[in-house]
Amino acid sequence: MTGILPNALDEGEEFPHWRRNLAVLWFAQFISLCGFSLSVPFAPYFLRELAPGAGEPRIRLYAGLSSLLTQAAFAVAAPLWGWVADRYGRKRMVLRAASMGAVVLGLMGLCQAPWQFLLLRFLQGCFTGTIAASTTLVACNTPPRKAGLALGLLSTSIFSGDMTGLLLGGLLAGRYGFRNSFHISCGLLVATTLTVLFLVRERFPPHATPSRKLSPAAKGGAAETWRLTLLPALPVLAIYGSHSLARLMDQSQIALYVEQLNGGPAFPGRELYTGWVMGAGALGAVLAGFLLARHIDARAAKIAQWLGVVAGTSVLLMALLPFALPDVPRIQPFGLARETTWAVMAMIPLRFAMVFCGGGMEPICTSWISKVTEPARRGVMFGYAQAVRSIGSGLGHLGACVLAPLLGVNALYWAIPLAFFATSAMVAAFQGRIRRRIQQVEALSA
Repeated sequence: MTGILPNALDEGEEFPHWRRNLAVLWFAQFISLCGFSLSVPFAPYFLRELAPGAGEPRIRLYAGLSSLLTQAAFAVAAPLWGWVADRYGRKRMVLRAASMGAVVLGLMGLCQAPWQFLLLRFLQGCFTGTIAASTTLVACNTPPRKAGLALGLLSTSIFSGDMTGLLLGGLLAGRYGFRNSFHISCGLLVATTLTVLFLVRERFPPHATPSRKLSPAAKGGAAETWRLTLLPALPVLAIYGSHSLARLMDQSQIALYVEQLNGGPAFPGRELYTGWVMGAGALGAVLAGFLLARHIDARAAKIAQWLGVVAGTSVLLMALLPFALPDVPRIQPFGLARETTWAVMAMIPLRFAMVFCGGGMEPICTSWISKVTEPARRGVMFGYAQAVRSIGSGLGHLGACVLAPLLGVNALYWAIPLAFFATSAMVAAFQGRIRRRIQQVEALSA
């Protein structure tokens, strides 16, 4: 990991371990997201096993609720964990998220009823959150002028872990069953916990040097925090929430959509091709992180506007697949024994394009959040940012809970582009305010 960082990246006395931490957290996040993606995205199929007598509308409802409960819990718990991070250390929050993730995933493999799985998904939102914890640790222990690059590189670990987990998960679930996939995921989260425990170095508090100037927001109460910290960041938070709604709205239903395009529950190969589609999306996000990381600090607004437009167009094309490509004749891609349809194969590049754009927007938003916030308040700010992300995602899952059972999964792919186009418009409208706020924070920190 350190080999891909340019030679010009100087560590500096104030951030002595930032390159080491970035490398270790990249690897830890890769393992963590691989663990979650081995099992959680295939939850609709697991829920069908837990409720064999339930009809398809109920399975869609369960799938939507499983994601909605997680995001609702994230929205409530994330600001609290951010507050704890600013007072007791960001490394401890990564350890908390990874270790609790191991416990929750292990218990999911023991579920005997849908309500038990839904309860554990809620607890997952309450006590995990490795992405937010790792992002906060990197943002608070990286030189400000390199924050965009560091967060962009960290995002590649998130999505490459997603991609690897999805590809392996499709194979493991078909061979060993969904329960064993959850147990494997548990083991990977244990490995994440041990990696962070022994290899990450944090100097805490990282911004307690006497020369550091703090505004009243960093010293005062809730009212000053709102007026001087949260209020100036509202444009970025609004963009982040809209982007999260658009990117994650179909997360709980995409497995069912691939199954539908593949011919329905009676046709084999759903796990394999669901893994392909999701893996293609994760690959797109990985490439976005590597290709865009070096440009985030200089041209973030222009890049973000184009990403929203391209993502929305890609999703519109996904919505047209059932009408444009028939179910027959079925094909055997790459000579595989399991047949599928042209619609499923077309879904792969479209998902790649959509998540390439979504993956590119993620580090742009986190970089902006870091830059519009004074260093001493970044832990709590990333907590609020995670809450906003969860609210946006939760609204998307709520829409999925309503649209998918009533109108079918395809209806989601007509609604998602509206959110992507709205995100692009918000970037165009707010970019001036964001730029001015970044300049103010830089002046205070000088």
